[in-house]
Amino acid sequence: MEANFKFIPLDFSWVALHPQPIGVVQVIGGAFFGTFPTIFYRYLCQQIFNQGYTIVAIPYRFTFRHWSVSIGLVRDLVNLRIMMLEEAKRRGYEYQIYQEKPTDPKGNYYWLGHSLGSKYIALLELLTELEFKAIEDVLGDCVGEDQQTEIKQDLQDVDLESISLKNQAILLLAPAITGIEAAIPVKAIADLMKKLGLDVKPNVEQTHCLILRSRLFNLFSLIALAKDNIAKDTVTWIKANLSDRLIQCIELPNRGHLAPLGWKNGDTQLATKVIECLEQFKQKCDQIAEHSTVKTPSTELETNPIKTQS
Repeated sequence: MEANFKFIPLDFSWVALHPQPIGVVQVIGGAFFGTFPTIFYRYLCQQIFNQGYTIVAIPYRFTFRHWSVSIGLVRDLVNLRIMMLEEAKRRGYEYQIYQEKPTDPKGNYYWLGHSLGSKYIALLELLTELEFKAIEDVLGDCVGEDQQTEIKQDLQDVDLESISLKNQAILLLAPAITGIEAAIPVKAIADLMKKLGLDVKPNVEQTHCLILRSRLFNLFSLIALAKDNIAKDTVTWIKANLSDRLIQCIELPNRGHLAPLGWKNGDTQLATKVIECLEQFKQKCDQIAEHSTVKTPSTELETNPIKTQS
């Protein structure tokens, strides 16, 4: 069956269903551009689709409350997967992959985050530990009681497995874990807002603290862009603190932060590197799946901490 790349609106996302999918790639872009992923990330998504992947383009949601958005995004995917299954059946496409749990050791579900979209994915990776640890142990003293209360409220009546990124590899593309300055480009105004106590939650320092105390983030790769001044600080921090957990760390020369964007034309080499990372993720997940039947969840977590964001 011929694969025609076309986004269709399903629930709160845009989906390009492949007739014979080998995996599902969930994409979250950065502020503004990520709000219209079918336009600004179209070229990159099409190149991935052409390799056999179904694409789920999740529109970026602007807010200062990043915990709530992260939890809401992944909760929406529960209904979305049901709709994808029904639509694939209706079109006569292969649909078995949509019957799998995303947390299945087969590792057929992936996350691709660009810019600030990467932070939302990172927060979900952190919350994956709630399957095994109390929220107080996950958050520690990295954040205040206000954020802990917010998370508890957002997770009321939520099946923790439904928001888990376990066994879902993550590709961070020019990731930018930033604060309010991402929304307010005038530094003086952003600094004033911070002094008034207005900043995103969690802020940069809190997010770094949470990641460092996490046992996860072992199933992820990083693509950095040499002329990227927006993601530079985040990339430097990841290399300094998480280099031993990275599957791949790739730096592409002569490119800035917006290199992943493109409608009809785009960065071919960048797209190729993204696809190669996805292929390597699959090899890694296949290795994990071979051993998953003889390991308990806790042992599996320690051996492959990267289950989520990795």
